Amino acid sequence: MNTNAVIESYVADVVRRLPARDRAEISLELRGLLGEMLEGRASEAGRAADDAMVLQLLREFGAPTDVAARYRAPGTVIIPAEQTRSFVLVAVIGVALQWALTLSDVFNGGSFAAWYLTNGLGALWWPGFMLIIAMIGAGLRRLGWFQRSWQPRIVDPDRVNRGLLGFGLFWYAFGVSMMVALPWIVDQLPGPVARALAIDPQFLRHRAWPVLVLWLGGFVVSLQVLRAGRWSVNLRRLEMAFTAGFIALMGWWIADGPIMQSAAADKTAKACLALVIVLLLVDIAAKLHRQRAHLKAPRIVG
Repeated sequence: MNTNAVIESYVADVVRRLPARDRAEISLELRGLLGEMLEGRASEAGRAADDAMVLQLLREFGAPTDVAARYRAPGTVIIPAEQTRSFVLVAVIGVALQWALTLSDVFNGGSFAAWYLTNGLGALWWPGFMLIIAMIGAGLRRLGWFQRSWQPRIVDPDRVNRGLLGFGLFWYAFGVSMMVALPWIVDQLPGPVARALAIDPQFLRHRAWPVLVLWLGGFVVSLQVLRAGRWSVNLRRLEMAFTAGFIALMGWWIADGPIMQSAAADKTAKACLALVIVLLLVDIAAKLHRQRAHLKAPRIVG
């Protein structure tokens, strides 16, 4: 076997995967590079290049597909490398959450095949939706929108924007007021809407009241942060404690009887609560990670 013929065949296999306008230049460069590498190996071995030597060189250099990828300009990046892990995690959590909420039908005697062909495969809409959003974002970035620029890191992460926090507290109080008044507001709504939003009386009587304590506690903590203009260690701990309380309470609501009178509305409400629990757990993990990173400040050696 002619070693030059082997290299020519390899180079041809690489460049046929490249745009026609680049093939001549890249084939010349690649042919020269491989020839020099082969001469170097033959010199080190103290013998003429043979079939085994050239084949080993080309196999170590890489498959033609991989080599062509090195020369090809990168296309539009849909999901940046640094976001891949987060994308996969959110996609898996979303699918797993839908499965967890719908598999109860199978455990209650339903058909697994029927579940798989409906809710099982249907849960895959979530990663598909995420991918479509990522594709739209990539297209907009390619058009020049939402270009990322460097911003200096926050020097004091505990300081808060009082105006923004005050605005948030106003809507926090408004939202809580609407939730508290919902049982009375529902009676004034049209029939189908009232039936869909009707809350189970046993839930209101026995399981709903602890949320008022948690809401009030969280509001007081935020007021203290607004007054001080910054977070303190104790306020952070209180916030984490109230968040853990919300998680425990919502878990109790999901596990212990109906929340809404309508079965369909109850299922939807519990799915929303389960999603909120997942988001709060992610938020707690992120805050603990930031606190640990803040405590491990780099030591200046001088």
